[in-house]
This record gives sequence, C-alpha cells and structure tokens, in this order.
Amino acid sequence: MNAGAWIGIIGGIIGLLVGVGAVITTAGSMGAYMGIGMLLLFGGMFYLFYRIFFKPMINASRLQKNGLPGTAIILEVKDTGVTINNNPQVKLILEVKNSLGQRYTTECRVMVSRINPGAYRPGMEVPVKIDPVNEMNVVIDFTGGIKSSGGNLSTDTSAFTTELEQLQKENDTISLSGKPARAIIKKYTWLGVNVNGNNPYVELELEVLPENYPSFPGKAKGVIAESSVSKYQPGATIHVKYDLYDNSKVVVAHS
Repeated sequence: MNAGAWIGIIGGIIGLLVGVGAVITTAGSMGAYMGIGMLLLFGGMFYLFYRIFFKPMINASRLQKNGLPGTAIILEVKDTGVTINNNPQVKLILEVKNSLGQRYTTECRVMVSRINPGAYRPGMEVPVKIDPVNEMNVVIDFTGGIKSSGGNLSTDTSAFTTELEQLQKENDTISLSGKPARAIIKKYTWLGVNVNGNNPYVELELEVLPENYPSFPGKAKGVIAESSVSKYQPGATIHVKYDLYDNSKVVVAHS
C-alpha cells in the first residue's frame, strides 16, 4: 500500500481523537459520555472500513513482494456485495497448486473493473502469491499474466493471431453479404485475453431478431473496445448481420 493510504489512515485516527477530545473538553458534564459514544461509533465505522478495504490492500501488497509463486484454477466467482468507486469486489474460490505440486482449496477477494465484470470466470487459471506462513492466505499475482482453461494465451501469440485473422476474414465476408437484424445479448463471455491494451476478446450469445422472420439463437466472437464493454452486457440490443445460408454465423455490425 502506498504512502498516501497510510497518511489517510493515520490522519483519520488523529482526526477522530482530536474530535473526541474537543467534545470532552467543551461539552461539560456530558462530554465524557458523548466522547465515548463518538469513539465507539466512528471507531467502529473506521474498523469496518479498515477490514473491508485497507487490510486486504496491506495483505496484497505484502504478498506481492514476499509471497511464494503458485497457480490456481478458479472454481467459483461470488459477489461480495461490496462496491468501491463503482467497481465490485468478488470472492474467488480457488484450487491452488503450490511450488511443490500440492493442491488445496482456498479463497481470496479481488476488485473487478465495472467495465470488465467478466474478468474472472470459473475454469480460468491465474497466477497467485502464497503466504509462506499461512498457505490459505493467497492473492492474485497481477504481474504473472492470466491463462484460460485452454492454455496460456499470452505466450501462444502465433496461434491466437492466426485465430483472430481467420475470424476477421469470416466476419468481413458476413458483413458484406449478410442480412442485417437486431439482436438481444443473452450472455457475455470474456475469452481470457485482451487485445491492443485492455480491449477484451469476447463471445456473445444472442437472440437474433430478423425482420419478418422468427427469432433464432446465434453466437458472435470479436474484440470489443474497452470503453464499449458496458454496451454489450446481457439484455442490451445491438445490430448484427447473419449468414443467410448458415444462421449460426453472426457478426456484430456496429462495435
């Protein structure tokens, strides 16, 4: 955790103590009771904030520097109900593999960007740092890259580039000759890799709504601009084109 956060913590404690002292000295005979009440109320609030926010930051900072490297498979992703700066916190249930090859199950909490809510999915393999004293205490190693259940996308650059090039050719063909329609997004799945920065490679499961024809299910893959991720969440309506001879082939018309 950086110096600014520590300054904030220390400044908050000093401010609380000064406020309580001022109440005690100026409020007469009731000052002591009011001071104790303020101390309990604001002290409790500060402790809760510390447990939710600052303590995980301190723990993560320590383990990023001193933790033992390992890997983990995400088994479950659960919402904790905590949101900071509009970014949700999630709890990850992990199957950890340490440097000795031993496997065990534990959990950790991590903040997720609101524009990339699918950053962590069951089946993904993630690098972790493990507490040398308590192996159940782990954090995500943000310097180690992220793998999908199918392999290391960051190192298999050639295969992934080939996949993207082939996908782009198919999408270009459908864009030129396909039939336009609206579609409702039913499911958004991040495929475990970002392209040219933080632009996610995703798969969209769709209900395609052709004009004057029955609706049908479809899927579209592609890279979405980071700033547009919020527009491609379940329930959103988008424009697509689909292959007249193979309705399973769908491409997003406007990204």
